[in-house]
Amino acid sequence: LVHVSSDYVFDGTAEVHTEDEPLSPLSVYGQTKAAGDIAVAGCPRHYIMRSSWVIGEGRNFVKTMRGLSDRVADPEDKLEQVTVVDDQLGRLTFTRDMAAAIFHVLDVKAPYGTYDCTGSGAVRSWADIARAVFEAANGNGEKVLPVSTADYYANAAGPIAPRPVHSALDLSRLEAAGFHMPDWEEELGEYLKTL
Repeated sequence: LVHVSSDYVFDGTAEVHTEDEPLSPLSVYGQTKAAGDIAVAGCPRHYIMRSSWVIGEGRNFVKTMRGLSDRVADPEDKLEQVTVVDDQLGRLTFTRDMAAAIFHVLDVKAPYGTYDCTGSGAVRSWADIARAVFEAANGNGEKVLPVSTADYYANAAGPIAPRPVHSALDLSRLEAAGFHMPDWEEELGEYLKTL
């Protein structure tokens, strides 16, 4: 059994989360993912592949930021800048890389259990990522205004579910199984070329 999990099973107090950290979800979504992890862990032969900040086909943060960068660059559009939180930290996970990691643990018959599976490389904020997307798309990275999560929530139109502040996951167990996730910043550059 292969189950895809999330950094949302943690409260984000640890700067880097390991597979063995006790589950401590902040939101209903996180609680459902944690419940799934617990149920799957009861199966003798299982892989829980834990990700964070997933980017793939369909709507996602990078595509949204690309569209906002285009709007900011358009002199006909009244949007002048965007605010993005700068105190939530993590790494992107590209779905193709996660799929490769899943196939790897299956192919090599890695020990059953939980594997953290996110891009490797530097830990950054959502604002850092937005800035990189804006810069690559239109050279307008300075139009991303960093804001604290507290300020962002205070100015939101409606309630927002709490999110972990720290979403970086420890990749040591996956690497010990012989798979090294690509650097997410390099993957971001390649992904942006496809948009």
